[in-house]
Amino acid sequence: MTECPKCASEALVETPSLGNIPLDVCPSCSGIWFDKGELETLLKQSQGAVPASLELIDPKPEGLTCPRCKVKMSRGGLVNPLLRVDKCQSCGGVWLDPRELDLMKKLLGLTGGATEVKVERAAPAPEAPAPASPGLTAAKVFGWAAALAGLAAFSFELYLYFSPEGSVGHAPSVVMGGAGLLLLGGGIFTLNWID
Repeated sequence: MTECPKCASEALVETPSLGNIPLDVCPSCSGIWFDKGELETLLKQSQGAVPASLELIDPKPEGLTCPRCKVKMSRGGLVNPLLRVDKCQSCGGVWLDPRELDLMKKLLGLTGGATEVKVERAAPAPEAPAPASPGLTAAKVFGWAAALAGLAAFSFELYLYFSPEGSVGHAPSVVMGGAGLLLLGGGIFTLNWID
């Protein structure tokens, strides 16, 4: 998440509003972050012209914190000493406050294209589900174990009951069949109750 260098804890929102260039805009102050080369591309799209150099005039290391590098940016004139902007000397990004893009285009004699961008705040990320408590995990394990044991016991009693006489050594037991059904029912109830 890229944070606005001016507004504390405000995330920049990516938008292709200016010339289909993916710019980062602050929904609070409407400032625009241009990564290296994006400002030049926008100016070329505007009128096909771009100044020979977009280096800062008389830069001072007193600017805002770069949203990309997290280092202090230099503050100085861009195109004209009166248009003071923040530029990161490390990554080459430029921060323009609201209406500074319009002022820069006027100083360059450019007239086309949008000059200001407004964006909505990004939707908050959904909260992660709470981790299951150890008690619920144990209850699920117990429910599955009881259901499987009950199914096995009841199935075995049905096998004994339907087997031909004399083919198996044990007789079916009503008590074991009933216990199997109780275990199966209790396990299924536990699993349904937890979910």
